[in-house]
Amino acid sequence: MSVYKVGYQRKSTDKSTQKFDRQTDQLNEAGCQQIYTDTISGKSSSKPQQLRMIADLEKRIEHNKAQGIEETLIVVVVSIDRLGRSTKQVITFVEKLESLGVGLTSIKEGFQAFTPQGKFFLTIVSAFAELEAEMCSERVKDGLKSAKRRGKKLGRPFKDSEKMDTAIRMWQSGDFSIAEICASVPCSKQTLYNEIGRRGIRR
Repeated sequence: MSVYKVGYQRKSTDKSTQKFDRQTDQLNEAGCQQIYTDTISGKSSSKPQQLRMIADLEKRIEHNKAQGIEETLIVVVVSIDRLGRSTKQVITFVEKLESLGVGLTSIKEGFQAFTPQGKFFLTIVSAFAELEAEMCSERVKDGLKSAKRRGKKLGRPFKDSEKMDTAIRMWQSGDFSIAEICASVPCSKQTLYNEIGRRGIRR
């Protein structure tokens, strides 16, 4: 039986510094024959290319049935959080794939979604991703308010390992701009870029 893999990648709308290159490279390496790309917030309930991917998969399934073709269909993502920032959204999407008989593989988390262990792990991972996004969002808001109250210029360097760890996690999530991260920590853009390079971190 042949295997047909499609990839799905997403980045947030206003993150000009966040690129698809790394996601695309990993999806190509995983053997994806087509890649669907959304530039939209993970919190959005409507992701056009994700919907298009589902529609295309449904057409392919119908075609295979009509032609008597046996084929395994698999959706590949770099990380579960690329599917959405809400646990409910991720689970709904996975249940849709399951109803179609389409598999799901996450490169980062390294699991197949439709095994019992995979389903359990998926729920845990997506819940933690949602929690981390909410916590980072609150830290951004609190940081902006605090800086404004103190009349401090946003983006000043601040040497604090814990806060830099938070900045790195926010950057890795892909849901915050460099300006938002630096305002929340606070730190300078150059300090953040230098730390990312020093740690050899990739997103």
